[in-house]
Amino acid sequence: MKNLKKYFGEFDMTWPRVLLLALGTAVWTAAMAAIPLLNDTSFEDISVTFEWWFLFAVFIVVNCKKWWEASLKCFVFFLVSQPLIYLFQVPFSTQGWGLFGYYRYWFIFTLLTLPGAAVAYQLKRKNWLSVAVLCVATGYLAFQSAMYFHSAALRFPRHLLSAVFCLALAVFFVLVLLDNKKQRIAALAIPLIVFAAAMVWNFLPGEGSMTGLTLSEGEWTYTIDDTSTADITVEDGNDFTITGKKNGSAIVDFENADGTVQSYCIVVNGRSLMVNPVD
Repeated sequence: MKNLKKYFGEFDMTWPRVLLLALGTAVWTAAMAAIPLLNDTSFEDISVTFEWWFLFAVFIVVNCKKWWEASLKCFVFFLVSQPLIYLFQVPFSTQGWGLFGYYRYWFIFTLLTLPGAAVAYQLKRKNWLSVAVLCVATGYLAFQSAMYFHSAALRFPRHLLSAVFCLALAVFFVLVLLDNKKQRIAALAIPLIVFAAAMVWNFLPGEGSMTGLTLSEGEWTYTIDDTSTADITVEDGNDFTITGKKNGSAIVDFENADGTVQSYCIVVNGRSLMVNPVD
């Protein structure tokens, strides 16, 4: 643990290392997303959700000497890594350049790293404000872990590794970033409460969960292999609303008028609904 504490606070996070980390994570993430065998598994989750990116962001932030340095380096890391992930996937995806349609969400997240990293810099102070800031991250990790555990229960063992990783990362952050015993106990209590509440939430019926999906321009039709799991409503030629009906999963195939086909996996978890592309 002492060696880990050294890297989370005493590592020399130079600009070349920030760029190298951005390139390395982009290559790895694109590879995980491009391999069909890994679709809808824990290995693909790095390209869909935030938990791994929380780890990279915190690693950068706590190894900076100024709050503005943390803000800029974290921002540049995401500004470089995220577009590269989509660029590296283009030759291997049936969506081609259409993959960049997903980037707008990650670009918003990238912009938020500017103020977010400045706030996260408070972790270096190891006080009660640090605990409050840390609980935002560990609370998210606990919630995401519960979602993954429910996904694993529905389609075992998919996402089981991610479920364990999220909980382990929350504990890891507390042990590495805090020294005071009372602060550690408080910081561990929050994610445990969130995890328990999220697990209870997952047992609620899936009916009512809803999300939107926008495809590239065109006139799309669809077929779904399990209409008891979700309903799909066409809002426009390429805009759809997906509404959960019960806990479970289904595959939906969208076909454009030009013959292009895009497939998605719909997973309804309690009151949440995830839609992931399937190559």
